[in-house]
Amino acid sequence: MVNTKAIAVAAGLVLLLTACTSGKSEAPRVATLQSAAPSSSAPAEAVAARPVVPIDATEADLRTILEPWLDCLVKEGGPKYKDAAGLFQKGFTEKDVKQDAVLAACFSKQPETYEDNQLRTDIAAFKDNQREWYRCAQAAGYTLTAPDPDTGQFGLTEVGPNGDFGSDKIQKCKRKAFSD
Repeated sequence: MVNTKAIAVAAGLVLLLTACTSGKSEAPRVATLQSAAPSSSAPAEAVAARPVVPIDATEADLRTILEPWLDCLVKEGGPKYKDAAGLFQKGFTEKDVKQDAVLAACFSKQPETYEDNQLRTDIAAFKDNQREWYRCAQAAGYTLTAPDPDTGQFGLTEVGPNGDFGSDKIQKCKRKAFSD
């Protein structure tokens, strides 16, 4: 008489052993910090070569840093880009057919803020700086949204007597947090 329980147990062990010793083993899953890929189709060298605007840059410093990018925009896209300095912080609002090609051609010269660079290259330090900025802004009397759990970024819940993100107090907190 055949023992069906023994056969079932043996078959289960064979399946288990086969699964454990198959050649298609995956690496163990380990928690790691994954950097986001550059958001553009630009090569990594162009992303890395972009100028970074220091946190304490003056208007004159910013103009000097922006000049090669603005010159490139004019060269690639024409005179309508001549006074495009405000587009660095506000972004392009009126999209045209040629704009994507112009921006791609000038990408390696387009400055990025210190914060954007740090967010892209060192998320842990960015989160620490955001946390410090948040604490300082709270202490200065700003009403803030809860920080984003992934990046630490936050916003204002209202523009009160202290002003908005461009106000002197919050910018002082930002410079202090990101310059330490």
